[in-house]
Amino acid sequence: MRAAIELADRHGSEAVSMRRTAAQLDVGVMSLYRYVGSRDELNDQIVDAVFGERPLPEPGPEGWRAKLELSARQEWQLYGDHPWLPHLVAVTTRPPLAPNLMAYTDWRIRAVDGHGLTFVTATQIAIMISTYVQSAAMPLAHEMHAVRATRRTRQQWLESRQTAIQRTLDSARLPMVSRFGPEAYQASEPESILEFGLQRMLDGIAALISAPFA
Repeated sequence: MRAAIELADRHGSEAVSMRRTAAQLDVGVMSLYRYVGSRDELNDQIVDAVFGERPLPEPGPEGWRAKLELSARQEWQLYGDHPWLPHLVAVTTRPPLAPNLMAYTDWRIRAVDGHGLTFVTATQIAIMISTYVQSAAMPLAHEMHAVRATRRTRQQWLESRQTAIQRTLDSARLPMVSRFGPEAYQASEPESILEFGLQRMLDGIAALISAPFA
């Protein structure tokens, strides 16, 4: 699996195929089929391997909120290390058959268990957290490709576009957006957006837990 993960880290998940993985290993593609039956199975296994790199701790921090915060940030770190990963982790549509990924869901359900929630609600909370982190991480892969294509970081790109940005941000038409400055740009960084949304989501869960008949 390490060869497939390295391939994805260099070229993105779309580059991971049975043929290219076999070439990475310097073996025939039919030799690889002895161990992996299909590309879908290969994707399942690389997702499982990556999530296995960072299992959530047992028992974890005290309190459901601290647990969910930890799990969200740890999943975010995985996506930071492997920006292609969110594209393979579609837990609400076609989830990978990856026990180490499923362990994150199980851990989150246990984090909110015993707080008066139904099992269905606890499961929805667990999946909601994961789906939110995945969505917040989607720009990471785009930025990775953009850096490789332009040889510029986001900050360098912004600096090079200042004249065009100032020309576009007409204060008469865009009175709020035209006020963007360094603080607003920093607040729009993916990790800053993640933290803001995560805290609002946890506030909502807290209200749900404290409500009668949750």
